[in-house]
Amino acid sequence: PKLCRCPAQLDVEEVVRDSAGRMVTWTGSGFARVRDGAGLTFRVDNVPYPMDYELLLRYEPESAEDWEAVVSVSSRVLPTSSRCGNLLPSEQMYRESLPHSQRYVLLSRPFCFEPSTPYEVTMRLQRAGVTQRHPGAFILIDSLVLLPRVSELPGFHGAEAAARQEELERYQCLEVFRMAPPHPLAQACARLVCSVSALMHGGALPCQCDPQGSRSSECQVQGGQCECKPHVIGRRCDHCAPGSYGFGPLGCSPCTCSPEGSVTQLCDQVSGQCRCQHGAVGRQCDQCQPGHWGFPACRPCQCNGHTEECDPRTGTCLHCRDHTSGRHCERCQDGYYGNPMLGSGQQCRPCPCPGYPGTRHYHGTACHADDETHHIVCLCAPGYAGE
Repeated sequence: PKLCRCPAQLDVEEVVRDSAGRMVTWTGSGFARVRDGAGLTFRVDNVPYPMDYELLLRYEPESAEDWEAVVSVSSRVLPTSSRCGNLLPSEQMYRESLPHSQRYVLLSRPFCFEPSTPYEVTMRLQRAGVTQRHPGAFILIDSLVLLPRVSELPGFHGAEAAARQEELERYQCLEVFRMAPPHPLAQACARLVCSVSALMHGGALPCQCDPQGSRSSECQVQGGQCECKPHVIGRRCDHCAPGSYGFGPLGCSPCTCSPEGSVTQLCDQVSGQCRCQHGAVGRQCDQCQPGHWGFPACRPCQCNGHTEECDPRTGTCLHCRDHTSGRHCERCQDGYYGNPMLGSGQQCRPCPCPGYPGTRHYHGTACHADDETHHIVCLCAPGYAGE
């Protein structure tokens, strides 16, 4: 099973890959992107049967460099089962090579895991053959897989089990689960794997399909996958797929985070809020912050200090104050005169034609200051004349 990843350091991040147009080589929600020299901890607490398990690490390099993992397994609780009780998990570190040409590696040491005992598999990941750590080098870690040593199960040892063991090996039934995604099982493998699962879990397991996220209460006979509603994932269909949010009776909704304004295509699982880059706002990070326009190349509104708002698409100033108007609040409204441009030191004053705009005795429609005499020249309303 794919296990929970818990970063041991801050230089581990979750990344999601888009599968469009290329082969999917990962499982679950994506990768943990681990920096050269960083640590990663897997918590193992869902083991169904006490026995030896092979540890398989799925990964994907970001460059043509070989890496290595320094691994240890530990538990804060002493094992109590008859199978694992006399074997303390080793805390001794050992190295495993992660060649860049491969996508998984079977670790050299199996470990005895038992139910109801929490374990931690800790590893430090680093480039092989170098002593200097590089802050810009990363490896993508998909999952840690526990593969049971089936020869320990009751139905797979003794004389009559030899045929089963031979079939498992001939059809490479367990090797199918090493690479992601696994190939379809051969018919003989399907029967044998179901037998292995039934022995490990003490019989068949209930589907447990989530009533909100599933289309029905039935699941696949092999693996128990329920049929999920749109943008819902999980064996039980109980959580939103990466890049979606709002788990409920209708499934989940796509995040649709703006590629230009978002840090990642993932959003908050409840609210759908995307993680915005500096200067971008909105649930989808597809808008400029207040006082700016022209997403994604956001720039400040140019309104000569008479408003802070402008149209987010055109940049035209909105709600100009101080009796100004125009795309940039750069001229006075009709009935006022002056120079409202920022830095002029002037403001828009009411035209004295006579009285002032809004009063009973005002008979003008507009005015301006004569360039030579600086006298105010009124444009009179119909039926009125100036001096």
